[in-house]
Amino acid sequence: MKKMLLGALLSASLCLLFAQESAAPSQAQIKFVKGNVSDKIAAVKSSGEGALAKKAVDFVVENAPLLKDDRDLAGLAVAGILSYPAEEYKKNPKQVLQDFSDVFYAFDDTNVRVSVLEKISAFYEQKAFSDWTAFVNGYLTQKIAAASSSDDTVKKSVAALGVIGNGSSFGVLHSIIQQNIWTDLHPLVYEALTKIADKSLNEIFDVVDKAELVELKLLSKIFIKNDKISPALRSEIAEKALNRSMILSGTSSNSQDLAGFQLETVKVLADNKWTRASDLAKDYFNVAKIAYNGKFLTAEQWTSAISCVEVLASRAAVSPFTEYLDQMNKAQESGNAPDKAVVLAVINALANLGDKSSFDCLLYVTYVKDYPEEVAVAARNALTRLKW
Repeated sequence: MKKMLLGALLSASLCLLFAQESAAPSQAQIKFVKGNVSDKIAAVKSSGEGALAKKAVDFVVENAPLLKDDRDLAGLAVAGILSYPAEEYKKNPKQVLQDFSDVFYAFDDTNVRVSVLEKISAFYEQKAFSDWTAFVNGYLTQKIAAASSSDDTVKKSVAALGVIGNGSSFGVLHSIIQQNIWTDLHPLVYEALTKIADKSLNEIFDVVDKAELVELKLLSKIFIKNDKISPALRSEIAEKALNRSMILSGTSSNSQDLAGFQLETVKVLADNKWTRASDLAKDYFNVAKIAYNGKFLTAEQWTSAISCVEVLASRAAVSPFTEYLDQMNKAQESGNAPDKAVVLAVINALANLGDKSSFDCLLYVTYVKDYPEEVAVAARNALTRLKW
């Protein structure tokens, strides 16, 4: 009985082996092997077989030195690249990169290069591989250095970095803007920078730390005012940008443009309740006050700045606010009446904070002659909101 069972198993194994060895190749495989380059293209496109696509790429890599400008071989390269199996990439990404690189640089054909870049992006989304990023970074760097005109390959490279880019890609993309080249592609560059912002924070900070106002405004357009970026990330960048802009206020003549930028930036922080910047907001209060006194901020803008500082600095803002209110009280008494809207903004801020240390200056408001009744009422209301 055991001999019969063993014999049956052996017979089945031999039959399976024979079936595997004698399995007929597909018509596509035969067509690929026997046909000319045009037949090979048709076979790859019609078969959907990943192994055949790999054979096509191998064939292109081997013969590209002989047929570099051949349109049919370029067509086979496109067909092979677009059909290339993801399993092969996951198994050996370095070898696939080498093959793709060989194909990319073997042809000047835009269709070939765009196909490679499209496939790189698709593969990267399945499995990240930093060498792909270095490959695209390197190509764009060469094009920038050569001051070459933009084409579909450059355009696709920029778009690809929006998918596979990292911190090192930030410098490549940013240099396109800095050097003011390929201006028609700048919106695409901005989009790519937006997509990799979370992977480029240190590089963004490095640029912010050295930026002049023009650069800060550009970075604000790309990152700080961009709703596609998370509020936390926007706030981190805004905090850095505000700090840098305040340094510029101290090292160069102030300006309406600079003061306006600072206000826009602090509004982003306040809208996102980025209280991590509370100390910076307190310092900003003094900078904004100087800008207001220098007529670089209107009364309306200054009241907006006061509200932002109240949101961000919380109790840390009480002392600067009370000191400022005391200054305005004295100005009112001396006949140099401050703007009513500004006085009300400070009183309302102190009411919202509710700190008892503001009692004296708020009470004093109610005794100052010639203050509008609206101001006195606001001060009395604020006094009722103090926490004891």
